Amino acid sequence: MIKNFLKEIFSGTELVGTMNLISGIIMALLWSYFPSQWWSVAFGFLAVFFLVEAVWHYILTDYLRHIHKDHQEKRRF
Repeated sequence: MIKNFLKEIFSGTELVGTMNLISGIIMALLWSYFPSQWWSVAFGFLAVFFLVEAVWHYILTDYLRHIHKDHQEKRRF
């Protein structure tokens, strides 16, 4: 029961999305802390990249979950 719950909640794509979200927030904080440095632009680009990737992984996870539930419901009937 617990194993299925954890498998449902923490799928691989959702875990990657969470890691990207945390990385994006850290990069955004670094970018805002060093705004006048020329190399801080790299933190800004990386922050945007990681945040977009996090959103993409969360959307993908929700879509796959929806497809999986729909497929299970069709199998029952």
